Amino acid sequence: MSLLKAWSCWQPSTAPFLLDADIPAFEKHLKPKNLQVTLESWEAARDSNDFCSPIDSRFHMGLLPQPFMGNVSNAKVYVLLLNPGLGPHDYYAEYQVTAYREALMRNLHQSFRSDDLPFLFLDPKYAWHGGFTWWQGKLAQVIQSLSQSRKCSFAEAQRYISLNLASIELVPYHSKSFKAPSRFIEDLESAKLARHFVNHHVLPRVRNKEAIVIVTRRVNEWGLTERDGVILYDKNQARGAHLSLASKGGRAILEFLS
Repeated sequence: MSLLKAWSCWQPSTAPFLLDADIPAFEKHLKPKNLQVTLESWEAARDSNDFCSPIDSRFHMGLLPQPFMGNVSNAKVYVLLLNPGLGPHDYYAEYQVTAYREALMRNLHQSFRSDDLPFLFLDPKYAWHGGFTWWQGKLAQVIQSLSQSRKCSFAEAQRYISLNLASIELVPYHSKSFKAPSRFIEDLESAKLARHFVNHHVLPRVRNKEAIVIVTRRVNEWGLTERDGVILYDKNQARGAHLSLASKGGRAILEFLS
């Protein structure tokens, strides 16, 4: 099954929110309770003893997976990451803000509404969310330079990037830090689907000069080699995953979209 089909067919009912094909890897590698947690409401998260703890490295299975973001089939810029992060906003957003949760599901099913910006973490409707803060902060310099080169407003340039940007996570489950055993990624079906999609859909588009790929995290696990249109971050660059104009990824985005 393909990456997009697997997630478009996925219909969550109750937590833990997990792709069925990933269950064997979780049972094999993440059985200890200190490696995963399932909180099923905003109140449960807020009132937990380790809410916002800086040393929490568990996967939070009460949150929807985020295997990708944006129009993944037609994007011009692909940013490859490790896994979605975790902030105090996540539980509140998913359990208290219906419109946000519905937007996440439309992204999973790649069924966007006419008023959606496909990369929702550049959509001003969600500017209150930490995901917007993270992505907008990473791309602010690129957006500003793009607005100048295209002679348009900052908001129009941000919209343009949202229409053309996609991110793909190697592991789709939320955690504040990543402490899973090394074999976990090797056995995780969703990681295999992500790599297969990159190799069989994204790279052919890169070879045809239709897209670029920026690998910011876990370069070895993505299994790509640097070439024209494929930008790999070294360990120092991966630590911050910067996309400013001082980074080779940010400069590549600006050059490709200008």
